[in-house]
Amino acid sequence: MSLEETEPPSQTLDNVLGWFDDSISLTPLPGFNDSDLLNEFDWSQMWEWDHQTQTQDQGCDFLQSYSQDLNAYMGCEASNLEVVTGAPVIDSDPPPVLQIPNDQSKKRNRDGLIDDSHVVKRSARGKKRADKSSEVSRKDSNKEERWAEQLLNPCALAITARNSSRVQHYLCVLSELASSSGDANHRLAAFGLCALKNHISTSFVPSSTVTFASAEAEVKMFQKTLLKFYEVNPWFALPNNMANSAILQILAQEPRDKKDIHILDIGVSHGMQWPTLLEALCCRPEGPPLQVRITIVSDLTADIPFSVGPPAYNYASQIIGFARSLNINLQISVIDQFQLIDTSPNETFIICAQFRLYQLKHTIPDERSEALKALRSLNPKGVVLCENNGEGSSSGDFAADFSRKLDYLWKFLDSTSYGFKEENSEERKLMEGEATKVLMSSGDTNEGKEIWYERMRKAGFSAEAFGEDAIDGAKSLLRKYDNNWEIKMEDGDTFAGLLWKGEAVSFCSLWK
Repeated sequence: MSLEETEPPSQTLDNVLGWFDDSISLTPLPGFNDSDLLNEFDWSQMWEWDHQTQTQDQGCDFLQSYSQDLNAYMGCEASNLEVVTGAPVIDSDPPPVLQIPNDQSKKRNRDGLIDDSHVVKRSARGKKRADKSSEVSRKDSNKEERWAEQLLNPCALAITARNSSRVQHYLCVLSELASSSGDANHRLAAFGLCALKNHISTSFVPSSTVTFASAEAEVKMFQKTLLKFYEVNPWFALPNNMANSAILQILAQEPRDKKDIHILDIGVSHGMQWPTLLEALCCRPEGPPLQVRITIVSDLTADIPFSVGPPAYNYASQIIGFARSLNINLQISVIDQFQLIDTSPNETFIICAQFRLYQLKHTIPDERSEALKALRSLNPKGVVLCENNGEGSSSGDFAADFSRKLDYLWKFLDSTSYGFKEENSEERKLMEGEATKVLMSSGDTNEGKEIWYERMRKAGFSAEAFGEDAIDGAKSLLRKYDNNWEIKMEDGDTFAGLLWKGEAVSFCSLWK
């Protein structure tokens, strides 16, 4: 169905979107109740344990290293902990002692960007990493800061091992440390603890309906949050920038007789991507296309982080008004399945898929591969694929999958801590509440780019290098953000990786 147009507002984007014209009523964001986090399950009634599995499970050796002196992990008295009996025998080697860093003592260096031709790293050292060993050392240093994962991951292993006493012990420690308003570690402990309890309860009793932050937020607050997040964090801003540059690159290669452009939007930008593209189209020597069509593939499943906004949120009419002010004939339509799209031979058809395809299953049958083959059958002139860039794929093991999701969420929470200066920012809470959906979802968010590249090739696509304008534009954009962000070009500039503190976050790629 086509979305109706409105009268064109003024030329400025802020006024066009109408997101700050009226007074904004900020309602408190539903969050975690710390008192609820302290509520423990009645384990004796809910679980029946096969105690033999405690000594047979391969994860027990890993768990044993955490059984001594748990007071090192928590800021509470030992009397708050339940005495664990019947625990596995402890190894003779002492367990590692966690050092919980003081975030207030950290200083960030904001020296200029150093362009290493393919790696943009803005740091005070002013040198490229000497070799791979230094990169590993940096990642190890990052891991030492992440004490919340060193509690949540063993707890997930204990759940897999059906070790009830050990699970109780870790939940008690996590309950003391979890806080929805602390630093990134405390917030991760809170979100992870809630997810673990939800996993346990849904195994035996019906769980209550999960409330998603973005679906409950007021429209004004939601719009304000998106603008603020794009201002302080390149998590989505950089992929959108690379996608727009790739679209312009494809258009420049097309014959002049094709006057129209048609974009299939399978993404999570909620309209934030398109005003910049529309302005760029007007700056071309030949001017804007005669017609610009954007077909949005809706996502009715709120299970995917950032995919669904508030029910009353509708940005299409505002973007159309902005396009009219630029003398661009813009049409926006919404479909439920991309297979239903209609294309014309007189238009340049481009697919923009960002952070949505991973919601598809990759077991047998492999829905992700089938979706890419279906996109290939549409004969697009180009496909922009942006996805999370993790390590490996789902193994079907709860503890292993949970660990990968924690890794994804840590990077998000840590980066928002640097971006949002206010400790109790409502905008930050809204974005983080949305990101935590990953812990509850069944999808695998952290497949690496190698797996996606193999799928794309098998579907019949070939990788295309990003042009100089796209790369230079991305580097320029990244200068506006914290110096912990990097962009890394690889594989003949066909791969653009976004990194946080040297660790992969996401990738952008261009295919034909």
